[in-house]
Amino acid sequence: MSHNSGDEVWHAFVTGPLTFQLRDGRACVMRPMTEDDAEELCAVLPKMHSESDFLNYLPGEFSKTVEEEKEYVREHTTMPGSLAVAAEVDGCIVAVGGARSPEFKRMAHHAELGLVVLKEFWGLGIGRKIMETIIEWGLRRRLRKMYLKVYADNDRAINLYRLLGFVEEGHLRQDIQRGDGTYGDTLIMARYFASRTSGS
Repeated sequence: MSHNSGDEVWHAFVTGPLTFQLRDGRACVMRPMTEDDAEELCAVLPKMHSESDFLNYLPGEFSKTVEEEKEYVREHTTMPGSLAVAAEVDGCIVAVGGARSPEFKRMAHHAELGLVVLKEFWGLGIGRKIMETIIEWGLRRRLRKMYLKVYADNDRAINLYRLLGFVEEGHLRQDIQRGDGTYGDTLIMARYFASRTSGS
């Protein structure tokens, strides 16, 4: 992603909802998440986890109440070191993403990010647009690095992350348990930004 492209995306995002066209011609609106999204998130997140074996929750495990989800969103939208993004098609949330920096000064120079998209909308450009927005947020916060965890056999996601400048930084073997009881590996991938000081 070029900085100019990310800058344009970010400017549109922070000045109002950003509307862009998906590869299938549909319009998608990307915007900051709000507490008002909690009820819809409690409905769509279980669906996202039920149709993919690459996410943290097994089918049926997501059990947050609307109030708990509101509190989660509130944390991510009020903390300066946190970003939460929602993407809508036809008024319905189809993808969410975000990033968060630790509060501790020793680790405030980096942020962990995450992304999830409804299966119907895989491969249409939503994930990339959200990732570009999160990366630009990291640049504007002058972070040293951003990182994420991804299942080692999630080729689609890994290819996207590599295109956006992420490199493999760690390999955790038998890190997760699949729905069928087998075990899988997790990759840690990171993107580094320019040093904030000449001596770093």
